[in-house]
Amino acid sequence: MSAYEIRYADRAAQRKAALTSPQRSALEGLEKRLSRNPFDPPARSNRDNSWSADFTGGFITYVVSNRHVVINVVDLVAL
Repeated sequence: MSAYEIRYADRAAQRKAALTSPQRSALEGLEKRLSRNPFDPPARSNRDNSWSADFTGGFITYVVSNRHVVINVVDLVAL
């Protein structure tokens, strides 16, 4: 199975750029896990075709395109 490419919407990308170093490191670890399988834990279905996953210091909300093997991050919230 191919690894999923992860793309960030503009607002999510801006929030990603503003993360602290520990948050960014935690997000990178999450991205690695999700790129292998975006449906395994820590992913949670939002029951509307979107998924959410936590990382230390925040969470992302994303949709998955199996046709194009892409994860589109539509929101990122730093806590």
